[in-house]
Amino acid sequence: MAKRTRRRRQQSEPTPEPSKPPFDLKKYETAPWFLPALGLCGLFMGILLFDANLSLSGDNAQFINLGRSLAAGQGLSETLGGDPVPHTKYPFGFPLLLAIVDILVPGSLIALKYFVVLLYAVSIPLTYLLIRQFAELPIALGVSLLCLLSPPLLDYSHQVMSEIPFTPVALLSLLLLHRAHKSNTYPALAIAIVAIMAAYYIRSAGIILVGTGIIFFALHQKWKEAGIVAGGSLLLALPWQLRNSALGGGDYINQILRNNPYYPEQGTLTFATLIERITANLDKYGLSEIPRVFVPTFMPDANWFIGLVFSAITLYALITGLRRRQLLAVYLTCYLGLYMLWPQVWSDMRFLIPAIPILFYAILTSIDELLQLLARVLKKKPSRTGVAFFFLLIFGSNLFATNDLHEHLGRFPPNWGNYFSAAEWIRANTDAHANVACRKPFLMNAVANRKTAGYAFETPDAVIADLEKKGITIVVVDQIGYSQTGRFLIPAIQAHESRFELIHTVKNPDTYILKFK
Repeated sequence: MAKRTRRRRQQSEPTPEPSKPPFDLKKYETAPWFLPALGLCGLFMGILLFDANLSLSGDNAQFINLGRSLAAGQGLSETLGGDPVPHTKYPFGFPLLLAIVDILVPGSLIALKYFVVLLYAVSIPLTYLLIRQFAELPIALGVSLLCLLSPPLLDYSHQVMSEIPFTPVALLSLLLLHRAHKSNTYPALAIAIVAIMAAYYIRSAGIILVGTGIIFFALHQKWKEAGIVAGGSLLLALPWQLRNSALGGGDYINQILRNNPYYPEQGTLTFATLIERITANLDKYGLSEIPRVFVPTFMPDANWFIGLVFSAITLYALITGLRRRQLLAVYLTCYLGLYMLWPQVWSDMRFLIPAIPILFYAILTSIDELLQLLARVLKKKPSRTGVAFFFLLIFGSNLFATNDLHEHLGRFPPNWGNYFSAAEWIRANTDAHANVACRKPFLMNAVANRKTAGYAFETPDAVIADLEKKGITIVVVDQIGYSQTGRFLIPAIQAHESRFELIHTVKNPDTYILKFK
């Protein structure tokens, strides 16, 4: 009887529910605050790593000049000298955005830089949304967290350059291409093409997205969609190309087709020099720059072994992704392929900036897949411990490198500090109509507030004739490290010494300000 009673009690007791994980990410993913929270994290990191100084690249000062030209109603023109000169190198998208900011907050360099920070913040939730289409939540969140700690992304998050503004528009374009592919509707495809061309008009490298769309749809045998992407993009790009052609543009293309854009006398690209360029870029990006994205603290100098490991994993991601006709693999292949053809004198980490979110996705998913494959070969139980370890390794390396970046905020190397000190001296001690010849004239113009120009990279007599033609009154002999100063400017000064008068020197390292008679 007692046994029967005990059995009834056991049957009447409710079955315990399966325990829920203490922290269910999927529950938070659908919350309305989730994506804005990621954006706020991006904004926080951008502000934390903010540097009010100009970038040392002359390109940022050129973008500022173009934006202010548009804001002043002078069109897309360079206004360094006397009359505005129509600009044909960079597309108008980014300068137009800067012009809007300059109209709202006139003359503020800080406002322009914080606008770029805002675009960096927007790229974080867009990264999550895009990666989530192809990976599980932990991978998408992991890629987003790595983008919050990536030193190259944070270094450029406040620079008035087109890499960061291009990134969120490129991510949005990929997201829209994916949705157009899934929905099989022409309105969705049309919206994707508009986004692609918006990216193209922000940065010329947006042509990669056109190629990505064409190749992706072709791989899926959607020939009509591939044709629409090609035709629609060509139609939307035509007005800009016609405008540049009418103005005699094409200098950018001509520079790329030269063996060395800085030395025209070395001639144009041949098949042999093209192979040399590709080999040099493979070495630089494959064994140095791409691995530095993942483990920057292990790559203070080129470390061929670490570089080889991470490049091999990246190559595996590209090959397997293309075999599976994956959109992100097509984009990354097109993107890296373009910069293998780029003049090696320009090869730099900055060109990888818009691809960094996709590189993080490629490395994490490939490591996960390779470890799962290894477990099956060894007849072991598959585990995510290995990919978690690699994520923590990449996370920790980027964290330490970001801390190092933070410690160097606001500091110029002595040679560049003296260059800007010379610019400030010129602003305070020369006539407002002075015309300055120097290396990096856009940077000099931004600080000195004087008309500026470069000098000819030719013989001494040709350099002097060029200074006369431009009406130069001040010449700056810098120490910022470009070989053209020693190769062209100094020989011209030495050959025509009587025509120059030293009026000021900024010491250690010496930067000279000369009056040109």
